[in-house]
Parts: sequence; structure tokens; C-alpha cells
Amino acid sequence: MRRKVVLAVIIFASSGVFAGYSEDDSVRVRGDHAWSLPAPEWDGRGGENRSVPWRGGHAEPSCEPRLHTFGILRKVITECDGAGGTDFVPWFEPEEPEEVGEEDVPTVEVIRVTREDVQSLIVEPGGLTVQPDQPWVLVNTDTVAMTDAAEHVLGTQVLGLEVDVRVTPALYTWDFGDGSPPITGTDPGAPWPDHTVSHVYRTAGDVTISLRTEWDAAFRVEGTTTWFPVAGRAVTVETSDPIEVVTATPRLTAG
Repeated sequence: MRRKVVLAVIIFASSGVFAGYSEDDSVRVRGDHAWSLPAPEWDGRGGENRSVPWRGGHAEPSCEPRLHTFGILRKVITECDGAGGTDFVPWFEPEEPEEVGEEDVPTVEVIRVTREDVQSLIVEPGGLTVQPDQPWVLVNTDTVAMTDAAEHVLGTQVLGLEVDVRVTPALYTWDFGDGSPPITGTDPGAPWPDHTVSHVYRTAGDVTISLRTEWDAAFRVEGTTTWFPVAGRAVTVETSDPIEVVTATPRLTAG
């Protein structure tokens, strides 16, 4: 039976003559040299213990793959002698993700104009005109109402940019103040005798006429040509001065 000594540790099991190491007596274990020595054997003559010649042979290497790096190059070598050629594969160490502060993150700001924004602007409502132009009207006769509301452009700032806001009258609601149903439509009215919006009071009393106008809006950044619609409508409300509705009694007069 042969005894193997690993990592260059030599054990003498007998008083045989040792003639030195030879290349045939070496094995490589995990890339490091280790030597194995044959144990002395009995020669069968009188039990005398003598050494016998060295026996050749090689142990099978047992080598684990190793990663060899040079700068950004790397190569996995499985040969025990560590040679394995010289062809390296480029290799990059995985970079740690950089911590990005809030100040480094680019922000995208969207220019937006809302109905509330338009409502906060000073929209020119166009006025409310009542005919006849006097503090009283007669029952059973037409009381005419109209407005000069028209499309116009307002200016404002959004995110430091000059923005144009275009408002257009879209719907009118007329309330003549006597409890009758309001009149709603797209007609701004016209003066007498070509009037298109009017009301006849049936009883005497004091009334106030009101006009509710709804406005469509769109906006654009100053210097550009594209208009973007605003969701919802702005609203303006106007009222007249108090009006007295009176009953006229016809009388015959002379000549």
C-alpha cells in the first residue's frame, strides 16, 4: 500500500534509501505541488526491510475553475498550472447605482389652465340692457332684454409664461324676476323693434332682471398659434337695477 503526502510534507515509513524526487513522482493538487513517496516493501528474503525502486505514475489532478482578472479583463482557468491561455474576456465590475437626489431629477411641468383659472380672470360680461330704458315698465307689454357679450382675449401668466385665454359666450339664461321660468338659449338679444328676447309681466310689482352667461374658453402660450380648450365653462352673472312693474289705467281725455 502506498502512502501519499500532500503539500510537500514528507513522511518516512522505513529506513529505505531515498534517492531524491523525480518529475514522475509529483502530482498537482489545486494548482500547488505535492509529492508522493512509495512505502518500502519486504523483499521476501528473511524479512529484511529494504527500499525498492521508485514507481512511476501520475495522480489525476483535481482542479477547480478559477477566475483570473487583469484590469477589466477576466478569464476562467481550469488548468492546474494556471496557464489557460492568454485570451481574456472584457469584464466590467457592476457599478453601484448612483443615488439621485431630488434636485437631480428633471421635472416636467405641464402648462394647464382650468375653469377655475378662467373664472378668476376679469371676464367682460357684456352688460345687461333693458328696454324701455326707465325704472318702470307696464304690465301686458313687452320688456326687452339684451347683452353685448362677445368673444375676447384675456392675458395671464402660467409657470412664468405669458398665456392668452380666449373666452366666448356660449349660453345665456335670462331670469325676469317674477317667478316665471327662466329663458335659456344662445341668443344674446337685440333692441326693439327687432328684439328677440323679451318678457310680458302679468302683475304689478317690483322685479330685478338677471342674466347668467356661460363662457367657453381656450388658451395658448403667447407667441404660438395653437389653442387648447379648457374643460368646463366660466360663468358671469349680471343684474339690472330694480324695476317697478305698473298697471296703466286708460283714460279718455278731451280733444
